[in-house]
Amino acid sequence: QQFARQGVTLSRQTLANWVVTGAHRWLRLLYDRLHTELLARKYLHADETTLQVLHEAGRAATSDSYMWLYRSGNNGPPIVLYDYQESRSKEHPKKFLKGFAGYLHVDGYSGYHDVEHATLVGCWAHARRKFDEAVKSLPSSEQKKPTAARIGLQYCNDLF
Repeated sequence: QQFARQGVTLSRQTLANWVVTGAHRWLRLLYDRLHTELLARKYLHADETTLQVLHEAGRAATSDSYMWLYRSGNNGPPIVLYDYQESRSKEHPKKFLKGFAGYLHVDGYSGYHDVEHATLVGCWAHARRKFDEAVKSLPSSEQKKPTAARIGLQYCNDLF
């Protein structure tokens, strides 16, 4: 809108290309430095989620891609980095975390099992969800009784 007020017409595509070019050219140095710092930490968290990218060369707009998230623990200023990939291959975290040696907090996805020098630690939020689902699947008359699912859910709630 600022350019339009000056009589310069720019397409959204041109503006988007400027942002991407600037990010790759100037922000990549900062990203790489943060990545180096992240790998030096003792505790990391990792997760991945699907997303769809429109107009990606050689791929249908309905194809699932993945955004991998890596975050430092609470031992120092927080670092959060994203890594876009076209697949959920175990090679992505293995490559991204090369050089890391410490505790990696993840869900149950087996793609993290091959990260060298990482000690995997499970996610209690994911474990709690399964206990909660088990309790909800019980008949309503059984949901308050001390079943294994109810005891597990209470244990998780006590942790939180």
